[in-house]
Formats: sequence, structure tokens, C-alpha cells
Amino acid sequence: MMTASTVSARKARPLATGTRERLILEAESLFGERGIDGVTMRMICEAADQKFAGSVQYHFGDQLGLLYAVFEYREEQLQPRREALLEEGRRTGQLDNLRFLLRIMFEPNFAMYEEQGIISYMRCHAAYLATHRPRGVEHPVDRGSPATRAMRETMTLLEKRLVALGPQLAAFRLECVGAMFLQGVTQYASGPEHSGMTPRQFFDDMLDMMTQSISVLPRAR
Repeated sequence: MMTASTVSARKARPLATGTRERLILEAESLFGERGIDGVTMRMICEAADQKFAGSVQYHFGDQLGLLYAVFEYREEQLQPRREALLEEGRRTGQLDNLRFLLRIMFEPNFAMYEEQGIISYMRCHAAYLATHRPRGVEHPVDRGSPATRAMRETMTLLEKRLVALGPQLAAFRLECVGAMFLQGVTQYASGPEHSGMTPRQFFDDMLDMMTQSISVLPRAR
């Protein structure tokens, strides 16, 4: 059953141009609202106004194929901004600056919320990190998707900057601060007035917290 807020959120999204895109957008929204395991392929088809119950299987193979398509769809949209930030970093000599590298990773996502009001992708991504990433479900970055070229370049630069942690801990911490960011933006979007900050002030504050969190040296074992 759709609530008034769900209907409002659907109306706020740009109109999809085809069946495949409608399925991606509705899946993104439902995954973020209900958790990935709480959504069936039938629910996605109904939300996308598809009379054929096998639409997800026809276009994506299965539900995890659809989840992968959600990531690829959004990362293609985010990549141009990451590329522009990478170029800015090269021009200004900031590609060894940890805070700037985190900005490259996360500012495109935040801009999607700040400029377009889209929060569904970050909710979906947060659900993935909480449940499916630990199970080994792949993101396009793991398969070297062209849509993630700028992201992978930034991750390589981050790993070099965090060499003292070792590659395994650096990668794990990046996932942790990513979850911090996604949950933080979701919380902020639900009531910006409670933070006392403008969106840009909030993002800068999140960057400061993430920079400190990812770089602290581990305790001696």
C-alpha cells in the first residue's frame, strides 16, 4: 500500500523514458524505503505500472541484476562531476589532500540531493552497504564498469594516501565512512532545520568528520 509520502516522492522524480528506467527508479526507491530483502520483483513491477509480472526478470535477469543496474544508472550520472573534481584537483595540486579526495567521492552524491532533491539513491546505497555488501554482492566498481572510472581512480588515490593503514583496512574504512555519509544525508534530509546548518555547511561538517574518522591510526594489537 502506498502512503501519501510515497506518492509524493514518486511525483518528485523525473519521468522515466522507458520501461527499463521506470523499473530502475522504482526499485531504487523501494530498496531505500523497505530494505533490499523487503522488496519483491512483483512489488517493483506494480510500482512501475508494469502489467507483466516478469518485467524485472526480462530486463535484468533477477533482483540482484536490477540492483546492479540501479548503481550503474546513477554512477553514470555522477561520473562527470567526479571527473571535473579530479581535474580541479590536478590543476590545484590537491590530489594528495585526503579531505579533497573524500570530496571527490561524495560531493556528486550530495549534489544530487542538494540540487535535485533526490535522496532515494543514497537510501538504497545505505541499505546495500548494511546488508548486501557484506554478503559479497558486487557494485559496478568491483567489475571495473566504465561508469565507475573516476570513482576507481579516486579510490586508488585514497589508498595511496592511507598507505599506513594497509589496503584492507583502508578499503574497509572507506566503506564505513561511506555508510556514515549516506546515513547522515538521509537524517539531514528528513529535517534540515534540526541541524541548524545549510546544506553546504552540513556537507562540509560531514567531510570534516569523515576525514578524521578514516585517517586515525589503529590501536596497537
